[in-house]
Amino acid sequence: MTVNRVNNIWKIFQKKYKNMSLPVKAGFWFTICNFMQRGITMITTPIFTRVLSEEQYGLVSTFTSWQNVLILITTLSLYKAMMNLYIKYDNKEQVLSAVSGLSLILTLAWFIVALVFTNQISEWMQMSKTLVVCLFVSFIAQAGINCWQVYKRYTYEYRSLISVTILLTAVSSLLGVLCVLLVSSSAESRLVPQSIVTVIIGLVIYISIFKHNHTVYNKEIWSFALIFCVSLLPHYLSEFVLQSSDKLMINYMCGSRDVAIYSVSYSVGSLINLITGALNSSFAPYQYQQIKAKNYERLSTVANQVLLFVAVMLGCLMLFSKEVVLIFGGKKYIESATVIVPICIGIFFNYLFQLFARLQEYYERKLTVVIPSILCAVLNLILNYIFINIFGYQAAAYTTFFCYLFFCFIHYLFYKRVCKELLDGMQIYDIKFILVLSIVVILGGFAIMVVNSILWLKYSLICIVIVMAVVKRNIIKKYINKILQENK
Repeated sequence: MTVNRVNNIWKIFQKKYKNMSLPVKAGFWFTICNFMQRGITMITTPIFTRVLSEEQYGLVSTFTSWQNVLILITTLSLYKAMMNLYIKYDNKEQVLSAVSGLSLILTLAWFIVALVFTNQISEWMQMSKTLVVCLFVSFIAQAGINCWQVYKRYTYEYRSLISVTILLTAVSSLLGVLCVLLVSSSAESRLVPQSIVTVIIGLVIYISIFKHNHTVYNKEIWSFALIFCVSLLPHYLSEFVLQSSDKLMINYMCGSRDVAIYSVSYSVGSLINLITGALNSSFAPYQYQQIKAKNYERLSTVANQVLLFVAVMLGCLMLFSKEVVLIFGGKKYIESATVIVPICIGIFFNYLFQLFARLQEYYERKLTVVIPSILCAVLNLILNYIFINIFGYQAAAYTTFFCYLFFCFIHYLFYKRVCKELLDGMQIYDIKFILVLSIVVILGGFAIMVVNSILWLKYSLICIVIVMAVVKRNIIKKYINKILQENK
C-alpha cells in the first residue's frame, strides 16, 4: 500500500513537472540547487565553528567581507550589465564572451597590482600575505564564473549551472574540512583550498566560453558594460556597505571574536538567501521579460506571491533562531541569537527594494538607483560608528535593518516616478499589499522576540501552526498550484 502510494505521488509529480513552463522548471531546480548548497554549508559550518577558535573564524568572516567589496572594484560587476545587453543583442554567446574577456583583463591587472603591494595590503587588511594572494587570484576566476552563471540563468540552462555550482561548493567545503582537521586549525586551511577549487573551475569555464565564441573584444559591448557598471558602482559599493561593512567595522572596533559571533547570527539569518537566491535566479529574468512584454498585472501577482513566501520563510527562521544557532555554532555562540530577528527583517526589505530597483535598472535610470544607495550607505556607516561604540556588535543588526527600511522607501519613491513618467502613472506592483505585509513582518518579528523568551508559549504556537497547516492543507495546495499556473 505504501509503495503504491509513493508511486502515485511520483506519477502526479511527473505529470505536473512536464506541464511546467521552462522558467518554473528552472526556478524549481535553482531552489533545489540552493538547498543543496546551503545544506553542504550547514553540514560544514558547525565543524568550522567548533574546530576553529573564535578569532580564526572571525578572520574567515573578515576575509569574506573583503572579498565581497573588492570583487566589486576589481570586476566592476560587469556581469550585472548582461541582462540589459541581452535586450539589445540577440547573440547571447557573443555578449558572454565579450563581457568575460573584459572582466578577465581587469582582474588580471588588479592581481598584478596586488602582487606588487602585497605587504602593504596585508597590513591594511590585517590578514596574512597568503590570504591576500588567495583573495585577488580568486577574483580572476570568480569574474568568469559570474558571467557564465548570468548567461545560464537568462537562458534557463539549469542543468550545467547546477552541476558546476554544487561541484564548486562541495569540493571546496570538503577540502576545507579536511585541511582544518588534518593540517591546521587556521583560517588559511579553510580559505586556501576554497581559492584553489574556484581557480580551477573558473579556468575551465573561461576555456569553455572562449571556445564557443572568440569575441574577447567588442567595442559596443565593452562601452555599454563599462558605462552601465561604472555609473552604478557607487550603488554596488553602497549595497556592500549595507550588507557586509558592519563585520569590518566590528573587526576594527570590537575585535575578531565579536565578528565571529555576529557572523554566526548573520549566517543563520541569511539562510533565507537560499530561497531568495533561487527565486531571483528565475524571477529576475522573468521580471525583465514581463516588463518588456508589458504584462504588468501578471508580474504584480507573482511578485505578491514571492514576497509572501519570503515573509513566511523568514518568520519560521526567526521562530527557530536559537535552535538553528545551537546547530550552527554551539553554545559558545548562543548569544548571537538575540540579533537574528532584526537581521531577518532587514533581509526582507533587502529583497523588497530589488523589485523597485530592477524597474529603474531596466529603464537605465542609473541616477535614481545610485542616489538612495549612497545616502543609505553613508547613514549606515554613521549609525554603526555611533551605536557599535555604545552598545557593541548587536547594534549593527538594528542599524542595518533601519537603513534597509529607509533604502526601500526611497527606492519606492523613485519607482513611482518611473511609473509616472514612462508608464502613464500605471503601478506595476500592489503597493497596498506590500505595505500591509511589511508592517506584519516588522511587528511579527518583534513579537517573535518576545515569544522566543517564553518557551511554553513558543512551542504552543508552533503546534497550533502545524495543526492549522494540516487542517488547511487543501487550501495551501491550491495556492501553490495557482502560483505554478500563473508562472507559466
